[in-house]
Amino acid sequence: MKPEKVDKKQLHKLFLAGKPVKEIALELGSTTGSIRTMIYHERLRNPLDWPQRVNYPDKPEMPLLMMHSYECAECAVMFTVEDDEDVDHSVTVCPICQSEDVEDRGYGKFITTSGAMMREA
Repeated sequence: MKPEKVDKKQLHKLFLAGKPVKEIALELGSTTGSIRTMIYHERLRNPLDWPQRVNYPDKPEMPLLMMHSYECAECAVMFTVEDDEDVDHSVTVCPICQSEDVEDRGYGKFITTSGAMMREA
């Protein structure tokens, strides 16, 4: 199997232009995995020339969720409950064993990492 020959100057130009990795791979005649690996190694060598991308064009913007984190004293499961006006946190029970003995472990912002996990509005 021949090693891939990718023009690194062209790769850098397309990367800085904000093209998705999939499109860069198609344009350069390579695979998405190879392009990701090349970008990773170039970033290790020269991180200022290969900045981390913050916004991906194909990635939907997910809103931050304000959540309360709890720990069950009975079964030691940790779980979160969304902070919503309609939710009464004083009656929170463990989703596994239904115990009312739950301890509040904090409150903060959470980011949804999967569209499938989004609650229907």
